[in-house]
Amino acid sequence: MLFGAGLALLLVAAGITVAAVVQIVRNRSAAGELSFAPAQADEFLVIVAPFRRLGGEPTAVGTALANDLRQAASDPAPYRVETLERAPDEALIPRLIENYKPAILVTGTYDGTDILATVRLQPPGWPPLPEGTEGAPVGMAALYPEPNLESFRLYAPQALSQPLAYLQAWIDGQSRFWRGDYTTALPRLQESLRRLPRQAPPAHRDEMDRFAGLTNRQLGFIVGPLQGNWQAARDYYERAWRQNPADWRAALGLAAAHARLSNPDAAEAIILRLLRAEPTAWQPYLAFGQLSLQRGDVAVGLAAYDQAIALLGSPDNPGSRLALADIYLDRGYYRLIHDDPLGAQADLEQAIALGRADVFAQSNLAWAAYRNGDYERAVQAGAVAAQMAPQRPDLAFNKALYLLASGRSAEAETAYQEAIALAQAVSDAEKRRSYLDTAYQDLEALLLKQPDRETLIRALQERIQSAGE
Repeated sequence: MLFGAGLALLLVAAGITVAAVVQIVRNRSAAGELSFAPAQADEFLVIVAPFRRLGGEPTAVGTALANDLRQAASDPAPYRVETLERAPDEALIPRLIENYKPAILVTGTYDGTDILATVRLQPPGWPPLPEGTEGAPVGMAALYPEPNLESFRLYAPQALSQPLAYLQAWIDGQSRFWRGDYTTALPRLQESLRRLPRQAPPAHRDEMDRFAGLTNRQLGFIVGPLQGNWQAARDYYERAWRQNPADWRAALGLAAAHARLSNPDAAEAIILRLLRAEPTAWQPYLAFGQLSLQRGDVAVGLAAYDQAIALLGSPDNPGSRLALADIYLDRGYYRLIHDDPLGAQADLEQAIALGRADVFAQSNLAWAAYRNGDYERAVQAGAVAAQMAPQRPDLAFNKALYLLASGRSAEAETAYQEAIALAQAVSDAEKRRSYLDTAYQDLEALLLKQPDRETLIRALQERIQSAGE
């Protein structure tokens, strides 16, 4: 009897061992040895798994979505679609994401009546600025989308001919949004919202609202900070916050829209609410600092900037470093316009050291250095700015001014000649006159600092006046 019991136990143990080996092999095939390559550094990979059948007739829901994505892709495709042979075990999904780095992973279930798609969005990186931009405008840092993991459990009625058409449009829009193709992302994200099921069962409404809220917030970012249509942005951000009251980034976007639309009281009310609700987030402090400085409350505004910088600390990823650079850039800009050129120069130097080496940063640094009498630094930064935007007469005139202030008279005369030629090429008479008048007044201000240069300065002013006649 004892031998029989021992044999039974041995057989059970063998069965467990075999089952464990089978599970290991399945795990390896599901997450470690797939037939396709992981995402490359600049690639937006979409992985779609077969949906598990919980009832009803067998239907290739996942395969249909993958095929529709492939067929709808433009050439070149903004994304790569790969499929799994079977639905992965939930415990293996983290390993799958770690090994293959998909930007979007879609799994799900169906039962003959409803489809439930679990969508995990992990953007490959921070979205780039629009092509050709001179740098993010002041104020964008607090609204810039962060590449955080998002996960949704989405509903669709299986009876529709294309039940996941809204998800297909959304995936296409996400692939374009996170790669900086905002013009094309806009209509695709709008289409995804139009195709949402008109009614969702109560158990799924919160998830569907969160999904729509994120999409509306992204649309607000495109039409507001990027395109300058702040009325449309206000509507998108307002819907996003209503759909997901926990999304403080949507609330911050709405506050920014109110501020841009000359409604600072509404903006301040939202920001103060966020400061109480999100005391460890740096973005509300930055927004509060901007609003305070715009109102002329310099001490309060600069204190808010200090708090934003303290909360960001010493970031260890490129996106956060760029955000910190933008905060220094913002504070430097406002210090400059509030007559603190020494503080402005220090902040702008810090912004450039952190990665903001664009025209806006370089030109403002040059002007701050000039205001401080640091003419050599002004010459260096002014030359960089003029080289970055060689068709801008204002930067060319500033470059000439810095050369003159530094004592390089011959170089300054040549630079003024080039700047005058650029200004004369401007077709808009009002803009042309503005460039010339500003250059004339800047020389007048320099004369007060360097009266011994009067002969040359008056000669240059005469040339500028003649160019405007």
